Amino acid sequence: MPKVSKSDQLEKIKADIIKNNVCPELASGATQLVFGDGNPEAEIVFIGEAPGQKEDEQGLPFVGAAGRFLNEMLEMIGLKRSDVYITNIVKYRPPANRDPLPPEKAAFLPYLQSQLDVIKPKLVITLGRHSLEVLVPGLKISQCHGQPKRYNGQVYLPLFHPAAVLYNNSMRQTLIDDFKKIPQILARTENLPPISKPNSGPKINQPVEAFRPVPTAQGRPESIEGRQAQAKPAKSRPAQAKLQLEI
Repeated sequence: MPKVSKSDQLEKIKADIIKNNVCPELASGATQLVFGDGNPEAEIVFIGEAPGQKEDEQGLPFVGAAGRFLNEMLEMIGLKRSDVYITNIVKYRPPANRDPLPPEKAAFLPYLQSQLDVIKPKLVITLGRHSLEVLVPGLKISQCHGQPKRYNGQVYLPLFHPAAVLYNNSMRQTLIDDFKKIPQILARTENLPPISKPNSGPKINQPVEAFRPVPTAQGRPESIEGRQAQAKPAKSRPAQAKLQLEI
């Protein structure tokens, strides 16, 4: 049997969202489904929260002001949109650009996990608190931005959402500084043992709140350097190893 391409697999996931009538109330108020954009073979996947007005009109994620800023930052590190894959948790625009609700995020999460299973990225970059809270529960974006985390075999990098920093110069510079770390972090993932696929995710309509991180010594998701530190001979250090270290 011929191998099914990643593009075809992603199109099947997109068709399943429509066939399964996911979040019909959102769908009825949206112009179209905004599934994703970019390279199915990408090493990096960016995940935001939900489409806005421009995205709803064009059927592509991150094409408004936040998207233009994202493009600028990609160019800053020598990448372009066609090098990465970009999507959101929720695939329909919420009314008046409100925040996506927990049941909406839970309904779309299995399809997002399926996208990640197909693409198999080395690095998943969460943009803003919504994607972080869903994919790596228990972390706060204000405390962990710019710090890579390994969770369920996948490496994640939490970043502020571009839309949140457009008119805040301090946060804008923080995001730019964090973004500049991406090439180094990506290179570090290649030096680690092979990472497994992300979990297939919860079943449709299963509450997001039911999912919790696998506890570490500090009861929080493990970082890349934390895992490496465990593998090295112990040196004189406090009884509790710090498991969340910035690369």
